[in-house]
Order: sequence, then C-alpha cells, then structure tokens
Amino acid sequence: MPAVRVVGSIRDWFNARDVRRMVRRQVFPDPILRHYFDDAEYGRDEAALHAIGYMTVARDVTPTHVGVTLPAASNGVTGHLDRRIQRRVASIHVLYERRPAATSTAPERVDDSTQAL
Repeated sequence: MPAVRVVGSIRDWFNARDVRRMVRRQVFPDPILRHYFDDAEYGRDEAALHAIGYMTVARDVTPTHVGVTLPAASNGVTGHLDRRIQRRVASIHVLYERRPAATSTAPERVDDSTQAL
C-alpha cells in the first residue's frame, strides 16, 4: 500500500497554484529556485514549469535528513546521555530560468520598391 502524502499533496497544490498564477498574471519571475522533498513532487512541478517556458539550469540533490546531537542537560551526571535529533528536509534543489525568446530564423523580406536598380 503506498504511503499517504498529505503534506506532499499540499506542497503540490501550492506549486500548481503558483504556476496558474504566473500564467494568469503573465508575470514570469526569472530565475526561480524551488525545493522539493521527493521525486514525484519534483516531476510534477518540473513538467508544469517546462510547459510555461522554463528550463532547468541547475539541480542539486542533498541528503533527505539532517541531524544534530544535543548535549545532556546535566552533563551526563544523572545517566542521561546526548541525544540525536533528525529532521527531514527538502533534498532536491532546482534553479529554473525562462527560455530565451524564439528568434525568427527566416530572412527578412526586403521591399522591392525601396531597392535601388
């Protein structure tokens, strides 16, 4: 049975809302830096951003969890030892930029009436 992605679904909704808002307002920030927790979230948002003219410039994948060791409050006198706390963090960091505007490759048409004979 697949895991339920409640928080992931909320992040997906925020990403989709941002794309809809950019299209509706015709305001496309350049560049965009996005952070994703998993490949499914990244894949959906990347497809939406590519569809509106963004391209991936840089992608960095980091560990999914970060940890810190907290010292014992009583310096271990009462037997309590240090404890390690881990947190899940965004592990996929992507930088998007707008694709350059398509330039016309067709030769410019020259008006025959302006050419000197």
